[in-house]
Formats: sequence, structure tokens, C-alpha cells
Amino acid sequence: MQTEIPVILVSHGPFAQGALSCAEMLIGEQRNVSVISLQPEANISDVRATLLETYLSVNKGNGVVILVDMMGGSPCNLASELFLTYPDILLFCGFNIPTLLEVLSNRDLPRDEIATIIEDVFPGSCFNVGKTLHAEYTQSTDL
Repeated sequence: MQTEIPVILVSHGPFAQGALSCAEMLIGEQRNVSVISLQPEANISDVRATLLETYLSVNKGNGVVILVDMMGGSPCNLASELFLTYPDILLFCGFNIPTLLEVLSNRDLPRDEIATIIEDVFPGSCFNVGKTLHAEYTQSTDL
């Protein structure tokens, strides 16, 4: 049996913590969920280091799901950098409460199945950053 895939939520301000609190009210306390809240005074290098440390500490060999608030923001950009080094990350941007509930309810599945669920259930609201980065990287190395 596969263990639950850990989840890292990264957002501008307290959104990620609030989303987790809401999810826990609905489906109960969650283990192996980390929250990184980017504050206005944050140093990007420090946030990058925190994200890496969090990833390394929670990954037990079956990968990590990272959900970020919006495409193009610092949380997404930093998580994208991490994805390029650690391809066992499933990275989605634009997460909301329903997306988070779906991920938390299916963490016992393999990463690719979780990705399919998110893409099928939330095609217009949640974007698979990792899939896009992988496609762009593949195209750039084909030149």
C-alpha cells in the first residue's frame, strides 16, 4: 500500500493556511500538509530555502503535491524552480477549497492519478504547471 503523498500549500499571505483550516473543518485534521505563507516583507531567497527544506523533509520517496495560489506569482515561480530539480513534484496553481479537498481525499493514489483527477474535475480553475514546464523543456532540448 502506498503511503499518503505529502502536500505543500504555498500562497501570498494567509490564503494557504485559511484553505487548510477550512478543509480540516470539512474533512478532519490532516497529516503531512505543510503551509508556506509568503508575506510582503519576505526575502525571496529565504522563501526558496524554506520551500526546499520543507520538500526535503516531507518527501518519503513517493513525491510531493505542491499547490500554489496563482500562476506567475512568487510562490508558483519558486515551486517551478523546485520542480525543475525534483521531478517527483506534482505542481498545480490556482488551487481553491474544492481542489484542496480533492487532493486531500485522494493522497493514497499515485501522483499521476491525482493529476488526472484534478485535471478532469477542475479543468478551468487549476493548472498543471509541471506538465507545461516539462513540455517546454522537452521542446527546448529538441532544438
